[in-house]
Amino acid sequence: MESFFLKHLNNTGITDRLNDDCFHLKNIDSSHIIAADSFIENIHFYTKKKPYQNHTTTCARYNHPNDWLGYEGIARKAFLVNISDIISSNAMPKYAMLAITLSSHLKKTEILQIISGIHKICREFNITLIGGDTTKGDRLIFNITLIGKLMGKYIGRDSIRDGDLIAYTSARLNDIGGSLRYLTSLLRYGSCVNRIHNNIESNRFIEPKLRLSFMQRANRYINSCLDISDGLGSEIKRLQEINRLHFKPFFNINRTVFESGEEYELLFSFYPKHKETLLRIAKKCRISLHIIGRFTRCSKTYIRDIKWH
Repeated sequence: MESFFLKHLNNTGITDRLNDDCFHLKNIDSSHIIAADSFIENIHFYTKKKPYQNHTTTCARYNHPNDWLGYEGIARKAFLVNISDIISSNAMPKYAMLAITLSSHLKKTEILQIISGIHKICREFNITLIGGDTTKGDRLIFNITLIGKLMGKYIGRDSIRDGDLIAYTSARLNDIGGSLRYLTSLLRYGSCVNRIHNNIESNRFIEPKLRLSFMQRANRYINSCLDISDGLGSEIKRLQEINRLHFKPFFNINRTVFESGEEYELLFSFYPKHKETLLRIAKKCRISLHIIGRFTRCSKTYIRDIKWH
């Protein structure tokens, strides 16, 4: 449905660069970009009660899935996923507009928790909230528009060159995939899984770690970039279609790594001559860099399209 909508919307002739999460306002102000994203109850997060079972015992009580994040955490993550798009385009977030739908089941204390989450994330990234809209509805929805200031050149998704290497970032001495494992456990066992999962995996899903420091140092060596929100496989497939090039992996990629979404690590391409420089920068930033293949004009590599949400 989404693909059908975008295809026919593009055919109207009123669109420009819908294949990117950000838009460079070069005809108005070449130093700023803009991005918009949604964070919707029952699609991106749950707040309604549902029963769950444990491996060893059946839990008689009902689990509140909102315990996964808490309302403050929900508001924080709603902004983080949008900030991630700004950073992956080589910019710093500056201004935000928020259109929020407050669900009828919210209590005043929960609304204050949402405000606390918005306040803390805006203070952390020095973002000024400049407007938006507030409505009441049957579920909690965040629609956020961010304006960011470039830290140098604009880095989009359509600048991959033939022969470029492709890599992604992760926590030091670690790999992606934890977000999928943690979400699977949450959907199966509920918030009690927090007691049996390690902090690295739960923190990655609850509060993504954005690689701002790495981007600030590495931006001059990066040709094209995006964040891993729908899964590594889906993002690579998207890059293939946008750039009309084909991904050639250097090795077989673990299925969990390939399918895990909401990692919000950077996936980027670069010239092979910059490989050692980027590895040194990653080491200085205390993160890992995984070089997984290259883009070429050779025969197409089939990638199964996994829908994250």
